Amino acid sequence: MSPEWQALPLPDGPVELFIGILSAGNHFAERMAVRKSWMAGIRKSREFLARFFFPCYDLVVRAVSAKYIMKCDDDTFVRLESVMAEVRKVPARKSLYIGNINFYHKPLREGKWAVTYEEWPEEDYPPYANGPGYVVSSDIAYYIVSEFENSKLRLLKMEEVSMGMWVEQFNKTLPVEYIHSVRFCQFGCIDDYFTAHYQSPRQMLCMWEKLLAGRPRCCNMR
Repeated sequence: MSPEWQALPLPDGPVELFIGILSAGNHFAERMAVRKSWMAGIRKSREFLARFFFPCYDLVVRAVSAKYIMKCDDDTFVRLESVMAEVRKVPARKSLYIGNINFYHKPLREGKWAVTYEEWPEEDYPPYANGPGYVVSSDIAYYIVSEFENSKLRLLKMEEVSMGMWVEQFNKTLPVEYIHSVRFCQFGCIDDYFTAHYQSPRQMLCMWEKLLAGRPRCCNMR
């Protein structure tokens, strides 16, 4: 790979936001599209840091010291400045969970994502943010890693539901500020988005060109 696209060394000091981008081994085109689009804008930033990772939360959290940690997918386009503007509305001392949050979502009892009553006996899940893009404060992230290492956390089939369960468990000891916004798009893209999901590599590059031109708009072609 060209040095232009290789990750820079981790910074010595803390950053404001660390973005972990969930990817798969065969998603080379998706990763290159991210590198050439919104990730290019933070390549030499002292505030933001992004890394691709495979399902391993502890490595994401331990990789760097950050005030906030964001998880997104490799087909998610992120407007980082807009995301951070939303995060900064909450006082820095508060624990934070921000995204497109589902409230009173009922577990499926049949099909691919079915959850048994033994796994989750209650009628509703705790509030959880959709997986393509959400942010937690570092105290929540470190709590999750610590509790997971001590085998004190349950893991369901759906990563995002598991995260909601873990945040709710943290919330029982320290209050969490839950921030919901549909601008963290679960399905596709809306104008003035914070994140846009299911974006092809071609759409990623198109959206980046529009963002650089000061027009944060969707690109509907595949």
